Amino acid sequence: MTTQNKTKKKLLYITDQQEYTDHGTIGPLFNGYLKEYYDVNVVYFTKFKNSFQTKGTDYVVPQQHKKEISCYMDSKGVDLSSYDYVFVRNKPDILKNILENRNKYGYKVGYRLSFPKREEVYEAHKAKNNTTIIDRAKNYFQKQSKKNLLSQCDLFMPTSKDMEDAFYANSGVRSFPLPAGLDPARITPHRQSDGDECYFIYVGTLDTLREFEKVLVAFTKVHSDKWHLNISTLDSAFARDVMQKYPSISDKVSIIKADNLDELMVQIDDCDVGIALLPDIPIYSTAIPAKVMDYYTCAIPTLMTDNPKNRSLFSDSDALFCKFDVDDIVAKLEKTIDMSQDEIAKMGHAGQDKLLAHKRNYKIMAKELYEELKSL
Repeated sequence: MTTQNKTKKKLLYITDQQEYTDHGTIGPLFNGYLKEYYDVNVVYFTKFKNSFQTKGTDYVVPQQHKKEISCYMDSKGVDLSSYDYVFVRNKPDILKNILENRNKYGYKVGYRLSFPKREEVYEAHKAKNNTTIIDRAKNYFQKQSKKNLLSQCDLFMPTSKDMEDAFYANSGVRSFPLPAGLDPARITPHRQSDGDECYFIYVGTLDTLREFEKVLVAFTKVHSDKWHLNISTLDSAFARDVMQKYPSISDKVSIIKADNLDELMVQIDDCDVGIALLPDIPIYSTAIPAKVMDYYTCAIPTLMTDNPKNRSLFSDSDALFCKFDVDDIVAKLEKTIDMSQDEIAKMGHAGQDKLLAHKRNYKIMAKELYEELKSL
């Protein structure tokens, strides 16, 4: 055993995810590359079991115990005092419990915010003009409550500094942004799709706030028929309901589903261009979408909203940009369809190379997070 292994500190990462979930930075960063520096245990939750389980280095906790997570894990023989760091992902109620027990067990606390979900719900209601004075007051006090919890943490890990500034400014806590990135172990070269059509793929939900129907409207106006769109979404039934509004392109759109990350990567690899167009509002314009990293893992270039955040990392040589406007989307789709496969491949590889060379590489991010924690 090496000296490094003898002196490894321990880190517990409490996710907000169900067991068997492949999600974002959890697998490649926390349950992968970070293990070179720490002994890491990851906590998942389950709706379907009533017993605590250990699976390798993972713990599975019945969901009903999440608000009393410290006491529950202690009762199951997990020695929380053995951990140097306890991180919580997204859930303020779990964070509250971990903070309340910090002095008892002696760990440092980190809070990982992948996406401001409560704010997204509020923005969705606001977009429909469904907010009341009570809603606005509730949103304000929820934000203040979360800021209060944040101020007690040792480290805050938002998806981006811009997101922190927009939603959680002046929390007073040390910040270490952890954006979505690429897993070097998963990258593949660009592979041309079969046939003469340009294959687009959109990964994600089709909810009101994301306004994906604006993209569908744009496709109905494209003059060329040399294209196909794959929509990979977990809610296939809802996507099919949405597509009933667009019968003129129904034969040009396939609705597919990936049950795990491996399946998703195969679906992306089968296409030529990824779509990550989102409204240019703070909830989306303060962080580069995680789906962009999935696309560039397979070296396929991405069509994204032309805003300062996306431009801060990508350029016209490695990405496709347009305004979140039907006419502008139509124009960019038509130009993209006319691109040669060589042009598309060159752009995809350029973006992949750029991300791997930057912090958007989970192997590099693991080392930088280790250095950050050492200095706490």
